Amino acid sequence: MVRLVAIVLVLGACSSVELAAPRIRHRLGPAAGRPVKRLVALPATCGTLETVVVRQASPSAERVPAERVAAECSGVAVAGIDQIVRAAFDFSGFEVIDAERVNAVTATHHEVEQRQQSWGNRTTTQTGARFDDATPFEQADILRELRVDAVLTTRVWVGAGVGIGGRRSVSVQLRLAAASDRVLVWAHRCDLEVGGLMATDDVAIERATRCAVKGLHPR
Repeated sequence: MVRLVAIVLVLGACSSVELAAPRIRHRLGPAAGRPVKRLVALPATCGTLETVVVRQASPSAERVPAERVAAECSGVAVAGIDQIVRAAFDFSGFEVIDAERVNAVTATHHEVEQRQQSWGNRTTTQTGARFDDATPFEQADILRELRVDAVLTTRVWVGAGVGIGGRRSVSVQLRLAAASDRVLVWAHRCDLEVGGLMATDDVAIERATRCAVKGLHPR
């Protein structure tokens, strides 16, 4: 048992030594000179190339073959991304409007539209009334109502594990676009290589997100 633990520790140490250094890239867009004080931070999107085996239950005794499907980033990881990013912008002195408030305004817009179209019938449905589901014209109206200068999107990609140590790449990109016409203000990205037995996807995503916001001076 002691020998097995020693081998595991050595493999973990080797994988960490061979990891590539973080790669950080920053690009200014055509709207880089526009003042940004108040922004909307949309929920992060996260995708992964890992796959998991899913076995579907069958009502009969017949065995259903297993299927490999793309793994999903955990809700905890996605929520952590949003918290880290918002904290970084709050610390930099920006006024950040979160997605919940934006969705609430979107639902109100849909409710008003449904009342106008129902000729006096006040029964409304707000299911699915999210900012992402609104049309570009609706989104523009909502952003003007909130008096925001820019929209921040965060995208995360998790690569598939390679080798015994499960070494893989995690990329986090922040993109700030002007609210009026969605012209790019700047984009900031960190590509981080992680590995080792303790580097779960949630831990890797957190590290890459902190890498993306570290030393970031959006203004």
